[in-house]
Amino acid sequence: MGHREQAGGPTRRQLLAYAGAAAGAAAVGTIGFGATPAFAAVAWRYPFTSAYPVSSGFGPRPSPGGVGSTNHQGIDFAAAQDTRIHAVASGTVIFTGVSGGYGNLTRIQHADGYVSYYGHQNHIDIAKGASVSAGQFIGRVGTTGDSTGNHLHLGVTLNGTFIDPAPFIIGAPYANDSTAPSTPRDDDFTIIKSPGRGAAVLGAGYFRALPTEEFETCARALFGDPVIGNDRQFDVWKSIAISGTAA
Repeated sequence: MGHREQAGGPTRRQLLAYAGAAAGAAAVGTIGFGATPAFAAVAWRYPFTSAYPVSSGFGPRPSPGGVGSTNHQGIDFAAAQDTRIHAVASGTVIFTGVSGGYGNLTRIQHADGYVSYYGHQNHIDIAKGASVSAGQFIGRVGTTGDSTGNHLHLGVTLNGTFIDPAPFIIGAPYANDSTAPSTPRDDDFTIIKSPGRGAAVLGAGYFRALPTEEFETCARALFGDPVIGNDRQFDVWKSIAISGTAA
């Protein structure tokens, strides 16, 4: 679908990452197309030592069980209770404790204005003020706070604004620096659209809602016209993609 970038140019996955970060950073003008993205200096890691499905992506969604947010400010990994959680980048722990719907939460300050959030933990295994390295063990998966089952809610803010973590967390090296999780090829993305759900970009293990017509126009330029369906078909396509299968 669409054209391939010239050697040395940004990939489509990078362009999506730029767009996700730019949405959060536009007000302070920290990111522009053609410039080096701010997150390039951060050495990201996957939060586990093996791959887990993303059960809920970033952005608008129906409320899970009537308790979850309808504007999801992070991505959820469907991991079992007490699965070990690892820091997605090096930094300093700035919060540990109970925080509203997050339940047991850890927040880590990273370079370049990034902060990562680890919600719903069963147990926190790091102290406020500690310095952590990328991939360091920090806690265990749980279902505390507003949660309908065991999972890790991973959020990332850039200069105080939540952005989609998926473009640089999904596909990053595992926490133990072994082989990275399987990721979609750059030309394996598709746009889907339905009357009630709007439009979204998906691939194997990747889903991102397109919140405005401007985002949809950019996505069309990269991936072509959307596949049109009803809301039920949209939900099925999303589920297939999140499970790590090409839709």
